[in-house]
Amino acid sequence: MEKTEGKILIVDDNSLNAELLAETLAPLNYEMVVYSNPVKALEDLKNTKIDLVLTDVVMPAMDGFFFAEQFLKQHPNTPVIYISSHFENENKIKSYNLGSYTYIEKPFDVKTTRAQVQSVLNLKKVQDELLKKNQKLDIIFEFSKSEIIITDLNFDITSQNNVILDKAKYNGKNFFEILAMHKNDEAITLLKNFIKSKKSHTSFRFIIDNDIYTKTDISKIYSNECHTGYLILIENKTEEIKREEQRENFIEMLTHDLKTPVRAEKRALELLYDGSFGELNSNQKDIIKEILNSSRYMMRMTDNILARYKLESENYALHLTTNSLKQTLQNCIDEVLYLFEEGQQTLKVNIDLDNDVFEYDEKEISLVLTNLIVNASEYSPKNALINVNIKKEGQNIVISIKDNGPGISKKEQINIFKEHSSKETRFKKVGSGFGLFIVKNIIEAHNGSVWIESEENKGCEIILSLPCTKNASVPVKNN
Repeated sequence: MEKTEGKILIVDDNSLNAELLAETLAPLNYEMVVYSNPVKALEDLKNTKIDLVLTDVVMPAMDGFFFAEQFLKQHPNTPVIYISSHFENENKIKSYNLGSYTYIEKPFDVKTTRAQVQSVLNLKKVQDELLKKNQKLDIIFEFSKSEIIITDLNFDITSQNNVILDKAKYNGKNFFEILAMHKNDEAITLLKNFIKSKKSHTSFRFIIDNDIYTKTDISKIYSNECHTGYLILIENKTEEIKREEQRENFIEMLTHDLKTPVRAEKRALELLYDGSFGELNSNQKDIIKEILNSSRYMMRMTDNILARYKLESENYALHLTTNSLKQTLQNCIDEVLYLFEEGQQTLKVNIDLDNDVFEYDEKEISLVLTNLIVNASEYSPKNALINVNIKKEGQNIVISIKDNGPGISKKEQINIFKEHSSKETRFKKVGSGFGLFIVKNIIEAHNGSVWIESEENKGCEIILSLPCTKNASVPVKNN
């Protein structure tokens, strides 16, 4: 048996008219359910899904209008078409008031009637699809752990599920009013810029009632390519942020506890090596120097672990201060000068700057410079020359660190700044956790850029460009 699209109910006390109508509609591929008695139709079809009802208006047992009213109590949202040979204006108006989509006058034209019915069935399919979608949305609204808000173009709220926002306090508010209640000027500015932009989505964070930390995503709603409103999703991130803060505090405490004894050991070894506690013979000096270098490495490794963790944290922020780049570089060189002595290498520094003082995060930039200089030394042979050049180009300061190591092919340079690049290990000693991926992130946080120039067996040059401005691409905490 061929599968049909659904069921059409035809109710007419004249069996001949009913059969003729059923035959007319047969090409539509619907099962025809025909009744001459409307009362029996109501009894038999209580639990049967009907896609369309066609009913005669004038019938002895029950008129078509009353039948339709009773049937719709059992089967809401079922479209009804009324049939009559005497469709006066009063009946036409009554049929429309009862929700009729159209009406058919007897005697009916086959093609016209078939087209009328097909049009109503098509509309019913669209309505059913919308109903299913609305039911799914109702389920999402009811069980979602996120606040779901739908607004019009003015951000007046038309619908919300009140999962996070207190109904008594926030219902009836404009979304801009909600942001203003929490003094979130940054989010308000971002939202105003989003409205003017061509972007379809944006996100930001804000705090509700002083203790609920949220992530908010806003998307534009379109209907028939026309912008009609906004969908806002607010996620409660309080527990997640608290856990992140706990992890961050633990890592900071751990690295601090590791650095404290190492720092004391390093200082004691420096005093011992300098002869502050008495002269040492050459063998003793060599041993002290070896231990001192290990302490320096441990300090650097601990700083790198903390730097990586902070950079991956959502709470990462720059601490901008005004610093001398020359002094920062000199401090970095002093820290790792022993590596050049051990490798009998030469470090040549050329600084071509009228003014080297500008705002940057000294700790972060020091980490970048120190690690890049260490990498340049470790991957260069003995007696090699390592060049550090600093110059001004427009509004940027450009720092170049060039080694004489094995270099990197053009093909391998494509992925060199990705987090899990295999060649990134060329810039990341075991245990240090510091690669070009992190260098890139720190420099870009300063609104700068980093790139590499290298050929195999011809050394490698890492170039950093930092703007001499006060702007940064991540939150800034001014010391």
